Amino acid sequence: MDSITYQCPNCNGALEFDNASGRFVCKFCDSTFSDYAIRNIFKTRDESVNLDENEPPLTEQQMADEEFTGQSALYTCPNCGAGVICDSLTASTRCHFCHTPVILSGRLSGDFKPNLIIPFATTKEQAEENFRIYTKGKLLLPNGFIKNARIYSVSPLYVPYWLKSGSTDVHLTAIGKQTHSWTSGNRHYTHTKEYQVERRADMAFVRVPCDGSRRIDDSLMESIEPFDYTGIKLFSMSYLSGCAAEKYDVDKMEAAKRIDQRIREAADAEIRRMADVYTSLDNASVNITYTDRQYVYALMPVWFLNYNYNGKDYAFVMNGQTGTTFGELPVSKFKKFLLSAGIFLITFIIVFLLGGACLQ
Repeated sequence: MDSITYQCPNCNGALEFDNASGRFVCKFCDSTFSDYAIRNIFKTRDESVNLDENEPPLTEQQMADEEFTGQSALYTCPNCGAGVICDSLTASTRCHFCHTPVILSGRLSGDFKPNLIIPFATTKEQAEENFRIYTKGKLLLPNGFIKNARIYSVSPLYVPYWLKSGSTDVHLTAIGKQTHSWTSGNRHYTHTKEYQVERRADMAFVRVPCDGSRRIDDSLMESIEPFDYTGIKLFSMSYLSGCAAEKYDVDKMEAAKRIDQRIREAADAEIRRMADVYTSLDNASVNITYTDRQYVYALMPVWFLNYNYNGKDYAFVMNGQTGTTFGELPVSKFKKFLLSAGIFLITFIIVFLLGGACLQ
């Protein structure tokens, strides 16, 4: 497995992308470089790797070997020469022996080469602090949670995403009802008018996302959206230095099914909003036709924080660009019981008082 590292032009130490400054930093001589400078310095080498679009497909024997090894691969660290095994979806990692950032270039060629990337803009310290902020004010957290929760990993990961753009023709037909009610004396009147309703609109959508990794929960990733596309850049492998990265294992057409569902839900809500002058819409039918569509493959920055509390593991994630957070939290059974009992007691008192008032 071919692997590459980005080394400091001044001292040959390993370079890493610094999220806070947006520059590449050498941890040995403290030199810093802009992404423009790094692209120029390593341009020839990266192009020879990135443009390997005609990589031959795996032979039957190679596929059998890969299946036999449990979808794993062996790479050699360019810094210390150690052989390290990683799974077949890993595209960027660190050497387990010398901790040098290593990019597995073969995983990013051909169809697996991303088009775009949003670099990390937040730090490990921000992820840990945002985790503490996230837990504040949670009434059902066990007492002493912050003191006893043990964070055992905080990892920056570039998650593979499919982004779909295009336009749709959205057509709504329905029976619209306008209802007016009033009371005169002891009588209550309702007057209803019915109309044949039709609405039509051309709607554009830009880079609707869907993560391309099966082992990452879709709902978890959607909880930390959106990403700010003003920060998106053309893909360069140099951004992966110091961060883990995965290649997709959900192909474009499979991801399109989830993206189309999101587009349909948004388009349906918008076309119905255009007919909100009616009290209700009956027999509504919404037809959505795509008039244009494009796909791009991108890598998005996500912090994964894993912690253990009372012997159970929990996950917490943070958008590596915007800082939006979401995670699992333990629940105190005793506090949950008190809350349920309190709600029941309050409901019982209200019903009792209303019942007494009705009897008077």
